Amino acid sequence: MKGILDGIRVIEVASMAAAPSATVILADHGAEVIKIEPLTGDLWRYGHKVHGMPPSDIPYTTYIQNRTKKSVALNLKKPEAQEALNKLVATADVFLTNSPRKVQEMLKHTYEDIKAINPKIVFAWINGFGQVGPDKDAPGFDMGAFYARSGMMEEMRPKGGDPILMPVGGGDMGTATCLFSAVMAGLFHRERSGQGSMVSTSLMQNGVWANSSLMQAALAGAPPMQKFRRTEWPNPVTGALYKTRDDRYIIILELNPSNIGNLFDALGLSHLMEDERFATPQMRAKNNQALFDEMQRAIGEHDVTAIKARLSSFGVNFSVAQTTHECVADEQMVANGCFPEVEGTEGLRTIDSPIQIQAEGISKVKPKNPPAVGEHTLSELTALGYSEADIQALAEAQVLGLPR
Repeated sequence: MKGILDGIRVIEVASMAAAPSATVILADHGAEVIKIEPLTGDLWRYGHKVHGMPPSDIPYTTYIQNRTKKSVALNLKKPEAQEALNKLVATADVFLTNSPRKVQEMLKHTYEDIKAINPKIVFAWINGFGQVGPDKDAPGFDMGAFYARSGMMEEMRPKGGDPILMPVGGGDMGTATCLFSAVMAGLFHRERSGQGSMVSTSLMQNGVWANSSLMQAALAGAPPMQKFRRTEWPNPVTGALYKTRDDRYIIILELNPSNIGNLFDALGLSHLMEDERFATPQMRAKNNQALFDEMQRAIGEHDVTAIKARLSSFGVNFSVAQTTHECVADEQMVANGCFPEVEGTEGLRTIDSPIQIQAEGISKVKPKNPPAVGEHTLSELTALGYSEADIQALAEAQVLGLPR
């Protein structure tokens, strides 16, 4: 069994989250990914030490962004390191970076630089705000470019409340999946035409895409979506949040009008089916507050476990607002392989990338430990024709890094 991208070689010059996550997806499907990183390593290797992140002795952020890769440590400010990079590029199918434009120019890995070395390469670039416009060179993080700039932060602000932060990396991971798709399109184009290409995406564009329903409403001239407090939601049977007796929350998502009877039966509110105020979707909308209050009273009489069992038994479309710690033990997530074990560890699990491919003789690569900084510098440069003496001299000159 092999990955569908077996034989594809990827050179990554990227840091932090979105771009390295895209190459993890490539590695999960069998590509050989060589991570070029500074002699001190990619900063996100140390993300677990950032103030406010969950404390741990395990560098957990690097398992998402750097697993199953090789590491070559190069100081790209040195011409000798740029020469080594160019030799690696000549052997590659994909070059992926999130370096800002000015950094690409300074360190000589723009699309033009890379294409001159390997015309058939797929050059993949991810940045904060796109390739043109007044903010094209502005630094971008997902909290800003993806979440705040796209309108989502404001859309998610509760009525009368402050904006809320999204989970760390929430915008990075979707953007990574988008860049993976762009790389696959570039490889498909090369397969058909024999030509290389540049593919790209940005955090901002992915934020706009994620907020597309309300963005399209604005483009069509519709007014902004009204804000509501939880207890004022206008559709009690679709999108409403209810609080249980043990201070947990569930969301009801019953779009099918034919299933309203099951919903009422599950909550012990069968009598409401005979109530003219709630007989049709139009009447339920007109009397939404009264219906919400009835449903909240019924749900509030039960703990989350009990209400979950009742709703499930009646086939109601709903979900519990789970904690992250509940998710890692979620039977459905585990059954679907969301948390595979990392080879070479004592049972440490990681998060599977979300794309599955089923074909004869094809399987995903099992996650492997992230490499140490510069773990493959010696082997990869030796394969390019460097002698051990050359490599040692370059290490002493701080051109490259060897594993410590």
